[in-house]
Amino acid sequence: MDLEYLKQNWRRKPIHLEAEIAAWDSSAEEYVYEKKNNFSEDPFLRFVSEKVQLTKEDKVLDVGCGAGAYSVAFAEYVKQADGVDLSPRMVQLGNEYAIKNGIKNVSLRVMNWHTEDVSDMKGQYDIVFAHTTPAVIDYETLKKMCDTSKRHCFLCKPARRKDMVFDELKRLAGIEATEGMDDSVSYAFDSLWGWGYNPEISYAEIVWKPRKTLEEANAWFLGRLKGRYSIDAKTEERLKAYLQSISKNGFVEERIDTTLVNMYWRKNV
Repeated sequence: MDLEYLKQNWRRKPIHLEAEIAAWDSSAEEYVYEKKNNFSEDPFLRFVSEKVQLTKEDKVLDVGCGAGAYSVAFAEYVKQADGVDLSPRMVQLGNEYAIKNGIKNVSLRVMNWHTEDVSDMKGQYDIVFAHTTPAVIDYETLKKMCDTSKRHCFLCKPARRKDMVFDELKRLAGIEATEGMDDSVSYAFDSLWGWGYNPEISYAEIVWKPRKTLEEANAWFLGRLKGRYSIDAKTEERLKAYLQSISKNGFVEERIDTTLVNMYWRKNV
């Protein structure tokens, strides 16, 4: 695959940043560390443990860290785990969790990975990873991942994804249901191959069943849609009415079926 073609054609769509941040802020509590985020049960962390031997000399960067669940998971095994995310609320909760639990080697900060100049971070981390995040979504954001790592990189992206509620909301809004997540996976592989890396891949079939109050659901779903698309007031009211119609006892339940694609590549040394 021609790298210039990838650079020109694999680009993120413009977003309404404030709406996107508000959506992630509204769901921040869901992304704090849980016991399931461990190297025995979590498919991504198992993949990491199969590829690298973590040591207390390692510095790790979590791109699109959310509330730091994976940063915290790494912290026990490495010297330092840093995370960056565009959601101030996520970063706040993650840092509060680390402080409350006496985890001194986790540090999260607010950063828009799409626009930030990361030249001062070049080659500063032994391991750089991005787990199911829109922070790494195109040629340039993937390139930044490679640039900041000096040894290992991991990328986890959802593909063949079906969102029971979100897909229906997009249909009601006149938006095509698919967003090219499979394309993103193939573009990432082709880019890495073109840069001279040999990406290794594993797959995990996952079902997520998030449950939100109706208020939370309105903030989350409409925020994500308004962050990516132009939604007029009439359409917004129609989408709110749909969420109201499917709510049960004040809650909206989503079901997400996806194949998680885990990629690993070692920096050329």
